[in-house]
This record gives sequence, C-alpha cells and structure tokens, in this order.
Amino acid sequence: MHLVPALVCAVIGAGTGWFVPRVIAALPEPEVDPTEKPGEFPDKVLYADLAAGPGLAWRCAVACAVAAGLLGGVFGWVWALPWLLFLVPVGCALTVIDYVTWYLPARIIAPSYVVVGLLVVVGAVAVSDWHVVLQGAIGWVALGLYYGLMWFISPRIMAYGDVRLGGLLGLALGPLGFAQLILSVLAAGVLGALSFLPLKLMGRTIKRDPSKGALREHVPFGPFLILGALVAAVVGNVLNLA
Repeated sequence: MHLVPALVCAVIGAGTGWFVPRVIAALPEPEVDPTEKPGEFPDKVLYADLAAGPGLAWRCAVACAVAAGLLGGVFGWVWALPWLLFLVPVGCALTVIDYVTWYLPARIIAPSYVVVGLLVVVGAVAVSDWHVVLQGAIGWVALGLYYGLMWFISPRIMAYGDVRLGGLLGLALGPLGFAQLILSVLAAGVLGALSFLPLKLMGRTIKRDPSKGALREHVPFGPFLILGALVAAVVGNVLNLA
C-alpha cells in the first residue's frame, strides 16, 4: 500500500467529487426518443432536480475519495494514475445519472474519450513505450465490440450508452493489462446480477416487456460497468495481473 499517494489521491477525489452535482446540473436535457414506448423507463428526472438532491455533494465527495484513495494506494505514482483519477468523478456522475434516470449522457462520455486518450498518449511518452497507446486502443475496441454485440443481440437489455461507456473503460483499462479487461466484464456481470434482488426490493428495476416474467426485469447497468472497472483496476494490480 502506497500511503502518501493514497492520501493525496483521496483529497483530489473528494475535491472533484464535491463538484459532481454541478456537472450534472449543467447538462442539457436529452431529446425525446421517438422509438421509446410509454412506460419503458421511469419518468425522467430533470438533471437540475437530480443535482439539487440533499446531501448529493458530500456523498459524491466521499465516494470519489474512497475510489481515488484506493487507486492511489494500490498503484502509487505511476503513469496510469492521471487518467484513472480523471475517471473517478466522471464515473461518479454517470453512476448517479444512470441509477436515477437510466441515461448515460454522451455530453460526459464523449469528451472523456478525448481526455483519457490524450492522457494515455502522455503516459506512453513518459515511459517511452508506445505499446501503451496500442493496448489502450485494443481495450477500446475489445470492450466496445463486446458490449456492442450485447446491445445488437438484445437492445432491451443493454442500451447504446452502455456501449459507449464500455469503450471508454476499455481505453482506460487496456494499458493496465488485457486480464483487467476480462476481469472488468466478469465483475460488472457478477455485481449486476447480485444487485438485482436488492434493487427490485427498492423499486429500481423496470420490466420493458410486460409479457415477460420477473426474471426479465432490468437494472441500470452503467453503475456496474463503472464499479466493475474499478474492481478490475484495483484487484488486477494487487494480483499483478497483466
């Protein structure tokens, strides 16, 4: 455990997490999807109302401090830390939004591709190894294609926003090792499955086809993609997977 990086990263995470509600409030509302059937998703909560939720700022600050502190403690001062830390508040914002609204806004994901991509290039220059960029590109394509295939097979189970998010996480995890890519997929699936009953009891599942039974109800998958990526990064590094 790298104590100093953990403490520094926790402070950075808390600071960036505190501003997550402001990022959410600044988002434009998504356009109405003409293909969406009434009742398919819960009524849309306005981003401004979501951001104004009581205690959201400090809860995001705590969550980001824990996640960033874990990354700093496990990785130490390495070339991958900047883009991993950048994704902490990004992931927190997307988790909050997707959990409540069932949307993953491209206004957050698309610019994050640019930032993470640039930081990966900077990391490659810092260590004089362009395989870092290649591995990032492979991770982007691999997870993007995998979740894209899942979306193509059953768009009622996985939305296209999950595909975009999967590619972003692949770009970030690829340079850490291809084992992390596989671990992130497994962790996201397991965590999503384990969450089904608790979320159902909390009324956070939806049934997009009323003719199907309870097992065809769905949960928002974005939060588990993000949590699975965090698990893969931390556990993969602890186990020295590559």
